[in-house]
Amino acid sequence: MAAHPGLTKIGFMIAACIAAGRLVASPSTWAACTGPAPLEARIRAQPDADSYARLAAWFDRNHRPQCALKAWSAALQIDPASAPALDGQARSMLALGDYASVIRNLKGAAHSEALILDLAIAYRKSGMLEDDEQTLLQGLTTFPDADSLTAALVALDVDESHYEVATRLADKIAADKPGDLEAQRILLRTLVITGDTDRAVPLGRKLLAGAPRDPDLLNLNGLLEKKAGDYQAARKHLQYAVALNPNDYNPRVNLGVVLAALNDLAGAKLQLEKALALGTDEAQVHFELAKVERSLGETDAARRQLEIYQLKLKHESDRAVAVSRSAEAAQAARAGDNLKAAELYQEACAAEPQDAGLAYQLALVLDKLNDRAGERAALEQAIRANPHFVLAQYQLGYMDFQAGDNAAAERRFRLTVAEIPDNTQAWISLAAALATQSRFAEAQNAVEHALKLDPQNAAALSLSRKLAEDRKQH
Repeated sequence: MAAHPGLTKIGFMIAACIAAGRLVASPSTWAACTGPAPLEARIRAQPDADSYARLAAWFDRNHRPQCALKAWSAALQIDPASAPALDGQARSMLALGDYASVIRNLKGAAHSEALILDLAIAYRKSGMLEDDEQTLLQGLTTFPDADSLTAALVALDVDESHYEVATRLADKIAADKPGDLEAQRILLRTLVITGDTDRAVPLGRKLLAGAPRDPDLLNLNGLLEKKAGDYQAARKHLQYAVALNPNDYNPRVNLGVVLAALNDLAGAKLQLEKALALGTDEAQVHFELAKVERSLGETDAARRQLEIYQLKLKHESDRAVAVSRSAEAAQAARAGDNLKAAELYQEACAAEPQDAGLAYQLALVLDKLNDRAGERAALEQAIRANPHFVLAQYQLGYMDFQAGDNAAAERRFRLTVAEIPDNTQAWISLAAALATQSRFAEAQNAVEHALKLDPQNAAALSLSRKLAEDRKQH
């Protein structure tokens, strides 16, 4: 099995273990992940990739991305080439904010439409917008009819305020695929976002006439009618959209604003509160709710919503700074200017301290600069932001090993194998840490795990022989 991206420097560890010539705490695990009894029973009876995929999908539906990640990893251990499992693993990592791992896993290996989209999202979340664009463009050369990739590229151009480019691309796919509803939807959304109502209104009506029960088209038409001040028509379409898809917060937000304009303040409050409960946390929603509550005379509640609104605005501003600085830092790193890259990543991390991926990128640059104290601090920041960030855990273990703190290294490597039990190098690293503590039996057990994954791994074979020799001597 190929080495996990980012788990490097194993050669030094093995050499240190062999030089020590020495070879027992219980394995530590993180929070147990248990699914529903029928799925757990199926896995015990039939531990195949499909069973683990079903369990992962259940964890995903129940908003437990870390458990879904473990289940996807188990599926990949059985079928390493499974595109659905790779996609599921990537989506779980994205949900956890581990964008760096998605990039390392999929860069050069994204061979399906879904995996290309996962990689592009990871680049975008990391502020690597040029890589995002190139990934989507290359993906479209392989899958020219992929609506999802086109939609992502259009969205990127819109976010970058390249409205003309976005519109041209949306126009092209709509013209090339006149009978494809999704292609026409891409154009409609683009026209709505860019404010081209002259074209959006007739297109929206046309598409809705052909698909009158499409919640998204109902919402888009309602949004256009809201902008035009036709609140009665907007209310009708938005209420229908909510009825058809009650778990989508977008039409509820628009309906809340429309109801407020129609002086139905109680109805507006209900819709806006429900939208927040369904997951939206945009600053503007809190602002709209504050206006409604103030009109209802609920001054304390309105004040709380305004405070949240201000905090959200600050966060959005900080996030924009972090994305901008990280994009500049990535460019500097590619150019070989690691000092500048470090400064920019530090600014990005200061603006967005809860982004584990940014902290890890900073650690990589500081490693190249031999700034060990700074690297450790950045890795620890990544772990605080995301305790399940396996690459940061592993690298901290390596640093502990270098510093001679073998017990701390062992703890880090146990956390690593708990998260990625299908990784050969992680098991060898754990064996190396145990070996330096003269814990022959546990080290041999760890090596056996590595050899089950990769029977021909030279480092594991060498270490296994050395451990056997040392056990005979003791």
